[in-house]
Amino acid sequence: MVVLPFFLLHFLSLLLLSSANSTLLDEYFINCGSKSNITVGGRNFVGDLNSGSFSVGTSSDVSETNSATDMSLYQTARIFKNPSSYEFDIIDHGIYYVRLHFFPFMSGKTNLTKAQFDVSTSNFSLLTNFGIKENSNSPVIEEFLLTINGSKFSIYFTPHRKSFAFVSAIEVFLIPDKDFVMDDFPLVTAAGSSETYVGVRSQFLRTIHRVNVGGPQNNDTLWRTWIPDDDYLLSRGSLKNCVPYNGTLTYDVLGATNYSASDDVYRTCKELNSNSSNITWRFGVNKNARHLVRLHFCDIVSARADVAIKFNLSIYSNFSQMIYPDDANEINWLAAPFYYDFVVDSDDSGVMNVSVGPRQDSLDKTAYLNGLEIMEFMKKSDVPIHRKTKKRVVVIVATACGAAFVFVLVVLFLLGLRYKKAKHVDGVGSLPVLHENEKSRLLT
Repeated sequence: MVVLPFFLLHFLSLLLLSSANSTLLDEYFINCGSKSNITVGGRNFVGDLNSGSFSVGTSSDVSETNSATDMSLYQTARIFKNPSSYEFDIIDHGIYYVRLHFFPFMSGKTNLTKAQFDVSTSNFSLLTNFGIKENSNSPVIEEFLLTINGSKFSIYFTPHRKSFAFVSAIEVFLIPDKDFVMDDFPLVTAAGSSETYVGVRSQFLRTIHRVNVGGPQNNDTLWRTWIPDDDYLLSRGSLKNCVPYNGTLTYDVLGATNYSASDDVYRTCKELNSNSSNITWRFGVNKNARHLVRLHFCDIVSARADVAIKFNLSIYSNFSQMIYPDDANEINWLAAPFYYDFVVDSDDSGVMNVSVGPRQDSLDKTAYLNGLEIMEFMKKSDVPIHRKTKKRVVVIVATACGAAFVFVLVVLFLLGLRYKKAKHVDGVGSLPVLHENEKSRLLT
């Protein structure tokens, strides 16, 4: 009886420590509306009915009734008939990817193709008047890139009048590369003017296009899908596919890391044919919108390792930039990935043209491109946020021991006080202020 109180105090401290450690997350993969955990592409999607590491507002779950559907991640969904949200605890500040998965199906009288809704954060509107057509047989995945520097991050779902909202799966995870996106880049307009745009990391970016130029569809270390570029080409006679490179790529010398793109992107490319003036790709974009355009390069076409190819990149027809892997240390340029970033304002045509062409001052009169990404700047949110009391999804494992049960209740009571005292800081869309311990954690 003398030893028991000390044992129970030690047991209580271990529970508190375990609970504190369980919130130290910098990634969430959620199987919405499900009790099941599912592994997809190396990610463990946790059923949101079984996890206490995040909270979800008033909602219901729905399941696919067609057993012929062989897409386990998309057999359930979470339904919102009123404005509601998911809320995530954020420990590590930095640059995050957010992906929202939608797959419509029928479940009894519920037809997910009838959903019409908006999705937003506290600062930005993500999806407006969103819905999925009835003939959609594939999941729709919307991807966003943002900076989070607060302790909370919320995603709000707002159904339209007489409709509802839904989501099938959610990803929120920190990008290990702290310099994945810098803050200032050249600003390009359709008229060709160029100045410096400052404040990219205070924006919320939505992925519009991501293409692997000259290569097949593939996925990378951040679970991004790269698709072939052939459908975007204006003229196929001006180009040829590069011979795929099978050697070792040299990262971290010209700016690109193994998080910038997949190896497959840098091992393949399209190159200018002899006597051709340029290669041009045309991409559909929203009219009069602002975009971050990232172009990926890796010289796998040069015959000489000591001389890099110089060539021109054009965006629309009035802006041109010389592409040259400039390196003060004169590192071997062959098979060393690098990229260029531009902030580009689209015109009222609804398309964006990107071209590469040769330069007369280059030893090799050719040009190439390995990959391209276009991300649209999201607008500030004008959707009213309805902050309702959220239901904490918690699973309590009871034991047969009466004393342990009492102390579990004590733990829950103390944690409840802790949550009530915690200050809600939903920091989205601004540069994080990194302390030394946070810097070291992001670098590892």
